[in-house]
Amino acid sequence: MTKLPAASRLQAIADMLRTGEGIGIAAMAERFSVTMETVRRDLVLLEKDGLLTRVHGGAIPVSRAAPLPSRLASLSAEKAVIGKLAAQTATRDGWIFITHGSTALAVAKALNDGPAVSVMTNMPAIAEVLQSGLKHRVTLTGGEYDYANGALMGEQVIEAISECIFDTAIIAAYGVDPVHGLVESSKYLQRFKRLLFERSRRRIFVADHSKFGASGAYVSVSLSDIGTIVTDEPPPAPFADGFKDAGVRVVYPQKNETNNMEENTDGQ
Repeated sequence: MTKLPAASRLQAIADMLRTGEGIGIAAMAERFSVTMETVRRDLVLLEKDGLLTRVHGGAIPVSRAAPLPSRLASLSAEKAVIGKLAAQTATRDGWIFITHGSTALAVAKALNDGPAVSVMTNMPAIAEVLQSGLKHRVTLTGGEYDYANGALMGEQVIEAISECIFDTAIIAAYGVDPVHGLVESSKYLQRFKRLLFERSRRRIFVADHSKFGASGAYVSVSLSDIGTIVTDEPPPAPFADGFKDAGVRVVYPQKNETNNMEENTDGQ
């Protein structure tokens, strides 16, 4: 791409953010033919204008409430990798809950390549993906449909979870804090994920790298309770150190190295 003036480059980045797309520093440096340090300075300026939140390796829109189609287009390759890794944890005839979210949907797609499972979800798109394989049993929670998230919400979701004990819960992260753990944007999501944590024997958290350092107002799962988190690249140093101290097992591509090589399946 032809090198743009600084003002035009900032506008182009801002336009990308408005679609709900995440910004990767390395990709932007290549796209605009500038150094990574230049992109970092651009992101600092845009953050001061309230247009983004800087995270490890890039930035995300201040509001992560972009419509689901926009989020599906962002970091899609990374989410597909996470989906395959998380799906490998599923066991035949397991009773699994999968939360809503673009990364959770990637897990559901990958499950079609594995053994038959029974799934409950609050995301209709997950039900459609799993039924396309014609081998899984799928239950929807019921609830009020939230178009932006492509998800069912409300008390019917809470009630459905309350009636079950799941073998595994696959939980999409809204944000991950290096001190506090899993963070959420609302009290409802805090309650939803806390309950799901309590009603599951085993929990697998999924988060692409942009979620590390992403802010949230409410803590749903403390750092020491996360257990296993599946992501697309090694977490940055503050997270890696915190995960190691808290006994969190981190799974990511290539060598699939972990901070805790022996997974605890009894309550983690």
